[in-house]
Amino acid sequence: MSHPAVNSQAPEEAVTPSTIWIEVGDLVQYFEASVRPSGIQRVTFEICRALHRADDGAGWVRFVRRSGPRHLETVSWTQIEQAFERITAPAPPVAAAAARPDAEQTADGAANGIGPGYEAEPDGRALLASGLRLQGAALRGLLGLPAVAGAEALELTRRRLHRQQLAGKTGSQLRFEEGVPLQQVARPGDSLLVLGSPWFINDYAQTVRWLRDDLRMRFALLIHDLIPIRRPEWCDRGVIISFIAWHRGVLPLADQIFANSRATAGDVTRWAREIGLDLPRPVQAVPMGTGLGVAVLPNARSGAIPSGNAAPEAETGLSDLPEPGSYVLFVSTLEARKNHALLFRVWRRLLDEMPREQVPTLVFAGRVGWLVADLMQQLENAEWLGGKIRLVRDPSDEELLALYRGCRFTLYPSLYEGWGLPVSESLALGRPCIASNRTSLPEAGGALARYFDPDDLDDACATIRAVIEDPEGLEAWRERVAREFRHVPWSDSAGIIRSAMDRLDAEEAGP
Repeated sequence: MSHPAVNSQAPEEAVTPSTIWIEVGDLVQYFEASVRPSGIQRVTFEICRALHRADDGAGWVRFVRRSGPRHLETVSWTQIEQAFERITAPAPPVAAAAARPDAEQTADGAANGIGPGYEAEPDGRALLASGLRLQGAALRGLLGLPAVAGAEALELTRRRLHRQQLAGKTGSQLRFEEGVPLQQVARPGDSLLVLGSPWFINDYAQTVRWLRDDLRMRFALLIHDLIPIRRPEWCDRGVIISFIAWHRGVLPLADQIFANSRATAGDVTRWAREIGLDLPRPVQAVPMGTGLGVAVLPNARSGAIPSGNAAPEAETGLSDLPEPGSYVLFVSTLEARKNHALLFRVWRRLLDEMPREQVPTLVFAGRVGWLVADLMQQLENAEWLGGKIRLVRDPSDEELLALYRGCRFTLYPSLYEGWGLPVSESLALGRPCIASNRTSLPEAGGALARYFDPDDLDDACATIRAVIEDPEGLEAWRERVAREFRHVPWSDSAGIIRSAMDRLDAEEAGP
């Protein structure tokens, strides 16, 4: 049951204490900018939906959006759900370009700047980072660091607006109704829960202090990763500075911290110890649901996924893809942390050591991101290993599902993750996955995935080659994945969060 739409003309009726107010401001910003949500925003939405369903109109879960340090206003679940459905609706079928070392691809690459100075297609975090470059200029100046030119942020904004114009979205962005100020409806003992990633808002700590000191509310948040802190070499400098400042300001104010994996929970605990922060309670790991992305598309789970019978091009028009069953798949934005460079070296070695016809094509599926200009140039120089490596840029959900259906298995060699959605997504769709053994990935893949050291070329080559050369073993592995993979409902995630928030109530109530 959905909450009624917010009426800006009259205050909402008072709610009972211990309401969980979920702050969805960053999610709303994605909706209003007509930007498709990234993995974090999808996770936020799914947990919100699961909590809303568990509430079933009782009123212990409500939603607010922040627009200023002391300005939070209610927003109805109906608006959030409708906006999400609109922004994630399938786009009209279009032919996606698969990168190949031929004249057409070279021309396309030149037009899009592939190679030195390529024009990256920014993902959600990168789009937010573009705004940070302007917001954080003063802070960087105080720290004596070189300011990042505002022209870069303006150029990113220009590109985004241009893409929206091409898609016919400009002028039709979503707009949310004005809601009721939080201070009119919240009660002492209520909680504000942040599930998204508002770390780009540099005055967020002011909001939390106001909630705690003036409204006598509690504060809890879900942390998705600490990559800019633990592995800053893979991040934009402005992101690093803003991310650290935000977490140093906000974490000391948290009554409860959640994390999307045991690995992330460990990162948060260790960093808190390093900066001398005494957490009031242990960081609570929350299991991530498997119903996300392409795994929830219609017919995604209906029966066995074809192992080469149904051609992806029949569903998506991707006629330039390799034949089904002839390729392996790596789904990820191209960025240094994801370790595409390792697979480039693996495939070169496989081609040196095996007959060419026995080496499957390696398909990269994702947008071109940050810190990969050298890799893109190397791929161009090597002519994409004669077509044995290909790039499918920014595939839609439907295209991605077809790619999963046509692959032999998937790879995920990332050096650092908060969770590892493509690993669990692959298994949810019945495709075996060979992944890095770092951070949270063994949690995402469990006993059904296989692992290698992402810093060890020999280990990666041996692990991948063993699967390529054992088709019968691969088929048995695929059958085991289809038989044993356990889908995790988002209600499990919501249940862990609700239980932890109930414990806060019980602690405050006392014996």
